[in-house]
Amino acid sequence: MSKNKKVITIVLAAVLLLSSSAAVAAEDINLKEAVKIMAAENRTLENARKDIENAEKDIELAVRSYFPSLDLQTSYTKLDEGQQSFDFETLSTVEGPDENYSTSLSLTQPIWLGGRASMQKEIASYSLEIARARYEQSLEDQIFSLIQAYYGVLQAQGMVEIRTEALDIVNEHLRIVKNNLDAGIAIRRDLLQSQIEQRNAEEELTAARNDLQIARRRLAQILTTDKSYNPSQPEISFDLNLEQQQLFQTAVRNEPQLMILELNKEIVKLNQKLEGQYYRPSVSLNGSYDWQGPEFMDQKSWSMTMGVSVPLYDGGKGGINAEKQENELEKIANNRQDLLENLDIEVENSILTVKETEEAMELEQLSLKNAAENLEIANKSYEAGVASNTDVIDAQSTYNQAQTSLLQAEYNYEIELFRTIYKSGRLKEYFKDVVENEK
Repeated sequence: MSKNKKVITIVLAAVLLLSSSAAVAAEDINLKEAVKIMAAENRTLENARKDIENAEKDIELAVRSYFPSLDLQTSYTKLDEGQQSFDFETLSTVEGPDENYSTSLSLTQPIWLGGRASMQKEIASYSLEIARARYEQSLEDQIFSLIQAYYGVLQAQGMVEIRTEALDIVNEHLRIVKNNLDAGIAIRRDLLQSQIEQRNAEEELTAARNDLQIARRRLAQILTTDKSYNPSQPEISFDLNLEQQQLFQTAVRNEPQLMILELNKEIVKLNQKLEGQYYRPSVSLNGSYDWQGPEFMDQKSWSMTMGVSVPLYDGGKGGINAEKQENELEKIANNRQDLLENLDIEVENSILTVKETEEAMELEQLSLKNAAENLEIANKSYEAGVASNTDVIDAQSTYNQAQTSLLQAEYNYEIELFRTIYKSGRLKEYFKDVVENEK
């Protein structure tokens, strides 16, 4: 291959590599932007909005119980032979037509349904409120899931930076070992140890990059997109009171499940009342216009009927259903008590975890400071010939572990702050400027 062809090949390869890198480049995004995208595009929230729309349609269906219904029926019958009939005028038997057309147009207008339609509308209204409460709950859940995924990417990015620095440190020490070996002041065992550490550092960096790729995919999945995002560090500005009783009361006020239980309680009471309406009569007006004869639309007739239906006996099903509704009320009361107790425990656990992670973060900051000093001392001691290569490798490992522990502690602390807000039902408030328009 000529020199010019080699140059062209290298240039083309570089262009393709740059194009490929640009195609997969991650977009910068902050947390509020991510929440806004999620609120608009997330499939779980879209399904919750569909449930609200269906609940609104159920109210409309209940209202339409009083709407009239109009039916058209027509049929054609072909007989083997016409029916025989006696003609009194001619005093003889005559054969009728062997075919018959029958057409009927009927209208049914409910007049009174025993109060059942209005109660069904009220039940549908409560169901709509339940659907809205479930949407609010889904919104809280999805925001917190997004926050976890968002911080998952941040932590994975931090790990890539730590592993990159670790590889740089190992490479620099390997350079020093090689120089010392050439100068005759190091042994080959030091070189082999450092080369092994280099390979380990390269493998850990590759694993960290793979973890970052998966973390970005998890974030994109929640955002319902195929884009790759590069999240920025959130600016935390919490107005957070960690007093147990006050936080618990806030959680009780904002807990959608408590509202759903109360709405279900009202629905059960209405169902009980509905069962008691069984023996009430229903009144409807029925009118029909009929055509019948050997020709289509032949002989005309019409009728108007006022119908009253009074149920007399249902086989005892009403009483059994009433007992079932009582059991449902007891279940709701039990579920409410369990929910309150669990909520109190979760709030307390969240407060304790925030304090615990804050203390852990402070300790890890001190540990990292000590590990950095220890690594610096080990490097200088090795160069001076008063420390072994193993001492440097151990110091490097301790420093890397301290970096990793501090990274995890810092992000765990911020996630636990968000979890405390989540448990008190206030995530929507924190992001209200980006989620209110997506309901």
